[in-house]
Amino acid sequence: MLRFAALLAALITALPIAAQTPIKLDVIAIHPHKSTGDDPSNRQMLPGGRLAISATSVHALIRIAFGLDDDTILNEPEWARNELFDINATTVDRAEVKTPEQFQQVMLSLLQNSFGFRYHRQQRQGQVYWLVLSKPGKLGPALKASAEGTRQNLSMNGDRIIIMRGTAITMPDLAASLRRRAGRRVEDHTGLTGAYDLQLRWTSDDTAVTDDLTLPAALNQSLGLKLQSARGNIEDVSVDNLQQPSND
Repeated sequence: MLRFAALLAALITALPIAAQTPIKLDVIAIHPHKSTGDDPSNRQMLPGGRLAISATSVHALIRIAFGLDDDTILNEPEWARNELFDINATTVDRAEVKTPEQFQQVMLSLLQNSFGFRYHRQQRQGQVYWLVLSKPGKLGPALKASAEGTRQNLSMNGDRIIIMRGTAITMPDLAASLRRRAGRRVEDHTGLTGAYDLQLRWTSDDTAVTDDLTLPAALNQSLGLKLQSARGNIEDVSVDNLQQPSND
């Protein structure tokens, strides 16, 4: 299970890393992943600031760190997509990672410290989605305001049938988490502020005979939201330097 909005792949926005005291990694152990077949890729934060990553490419780490689509990462070497790694690390002073932005900071720290990652950003115009209310002022039955003090968490599981559950999720967080599944950048234009609890289930195979809804239909029925096509800024990350780790 991937935790924190954007783990998901991220789950996570393409905005710059939050301007707080960054959370960085201290002890890092990296090993080439020894495949046993169809090994699941997993990234999660554990108590005590522990990071556990398995069967994951550097390309995936970059995508998570910036909340990008696969085709918006430019000039990376071939091995970054093809080679998989197992990684264990802890944060400096065992700082707890509690938000999607902090998880992005951890991913970026890992890339910079262990893979010599350097980059620059580029922007272009392209097709995006606006996340909007289906009916003004009306929420769906599976989208409810969070109780005060609810801890933020977002999980998304499944391949053909995807189940998303979230607590204390903001609409920008939700938009970011939908990005890869929707196939393009999703921008929040709901006008909703605050945090929400939500549940969403949909099928990624619109040709299968199933009672499950496609993503647009599920968004409308469960959350009272829809994806509206629009033009917007698309951010690319161009890789200036990336090195294979010496730690094995």
